[in-house]
Amino acid sequence: MGLKDYLKTNYQRAFLVLFLITLTQATTTFYTYLTSPELNAISQRKFALFIELIAVQFVFGQICNSSFNIANIQNTKQTQNLFHQVRQNIVKHYYRKPEKVADMENHLGNDLQMIQTSYYDVYFYFACDLIYIVFTIGTLFTFHWILVAYSLVISFFAIVVPKLLEKYTNKATEKVSSKNAQFLNLIENWLNGLEELRRYKNKSILKKKIGESSHQLEQSEYQRDKSMIYVGMVAAIFDVMGRVGVPVIAGILFFNHQVSLGAILTAGYFANGIFYSVNSCVTKYIQLKSTKTLRDQLAKLQKIEADKKYDSIDEIASIEVKNLSVKYEHGEKIAYPNFVINRGEKVLLVGDSGTGKSTLLKVLLGQIKLSSGEVIFKNKNDELIHPDFNQIGYLAQDLTMFDASILENITMFNSKLNDRVNSAVEANAFVHDEEKLKDGLATEIEVKHNLLSGGQQQKVVLMRAMVHEKSILYLDEATSAIDQKGATKILRNLTQGKETLLMIAHNLSEEQRALFDREIHLEGK
Repeated sequence: MGLKDYLKTNYQRAFLVLFLITLTQATTTFYTYLTSPELNAISQRKFALFIELIAVQFVFGQICNSSFNIANIQNTKQTQNLFHQVRQNIVKHYYRKPEKVADMENHLGNDLQMIQTSYYDVYFYFACDLIYIVFTIGTLFTFHWILVAYSLVISFFAIVVPKLLEKYTNKATEKVSSKNAQFLNLIENWLNGLEELRRYKNKSILKKKIGESSHQLEQSEYQRDKSMIYVGMVAAIFDVMGRVGVPVIAGILFFNHQVSLGAILTAGYFANGIFYSVNSCVTKYIQLKSTKTLRDQLAKLQKIEADKKYDSIDEIASIEVKNLSVKYEHGEKIAYPNFVINRGEKVLLVGDSGTGKSTLLKVLLGQIKLSSGEVIFKNKNDELIHPDFNQIGYLAQDLTMFDASILENITMFNSKLNDRVNSAVEANAFVHDEEKLKDGLATEIEVKHNLLSGGQQQKVVLMRAMVHEKSILYLDEATSAIDQKGATKILRNLTQGKETLLMIAHNLSEEQRALFDREIHLEGK
């Protein structure tokens, strides 16, 4: 992300902003320059000329004020349009490569806010200051070239010296983003267990963990602000030298009869403006550079990789697990037996807790990397294929629901599938549940308010898989919250279909287990 992206958002608006801030600084410079002839008119007792100059100055002041405000509004509109595009691109990236919720929230929220306040907003005022410096230094030529030479020398040192410190501010900004991501991740992890903490009345550990992470975030922000202040202190030294030096030189030139009386005061005004702007430019430049790492990260997230070519899951004739093992971060290793699931088979995956049943499903979905072994997908000609795992129907223990109607949760917002819903409702024992709801399938649900019970939510997600006619289904405790009669009906319908089914389940009745073609037993170490 950078200036190029700002321009590409809307070239016409970007150049309008540039024109308006140039007009603003030009009128500001001329406004200040009029001070010299006004003072000369007073010293020469030319009252009529003085009034005329004041009137002209008033007009230019109004032009300056209007052009700046319009530029500011257009700049805000430009950046907001840019951020809309950026968010859309980042969402596309995460749609293909999901990450932790806290990381995604950080990039879409905090990081973009930081880029706006520390880059694009700063860039606007940086451009204003830079253009003003050019106009004012050029205007000093009308008084004497020595004033220009002195201003340029001091400006050079004011810019170069602080530039050497920019790497420290860049690291400080990167650390703030990192600590904020850690803080959001910690909040997500601990607040997910808030009910359990309340149950065991353990508020102190929550306060401690959040307090520690919050302190680290605050410290990183303090260090960043401190580095910015140090840069400002260095720039201020040259700022004072410029503000004092220019009027002193102008005074010497006046006593040598080389400039007029009005030039002394006007040169002082310009000196204040120049070195305030130089100091401001240096500080803003450091702020702009400090966001480079963060902007590069966001730019990387916006790069949309070309879709890889995958084979359809409808081509899968067999799924083979061979010498497979997975190693967790804490060192525990799980080894799996070799097995083959043929197309259309209904397989029940059983085993004690901790034997890696849910992990195996995630391995088969490509969500977890293997430590050893392989998962082999073959077509009916016994040829290796590379399926698109996103096409596989997967019902995890943590169900995914959306703030929408029940119907939309079933069809996943695809109205073309509405005609399949009624049969899915019957097959998944949801008829009586639908009758109890005031608006039936049109009932709007809010995830946080839990309108539907756990069993009803499982039925909705099962219907989702059914109406989308997934040819392969991985189910992780998909009927655990559904009553015995309803679960039996659902399992009977699932096992009578053409789909390839691999299901994890505990405590199934003998009748329910008999519906499956076979079982795969996982054992511990």
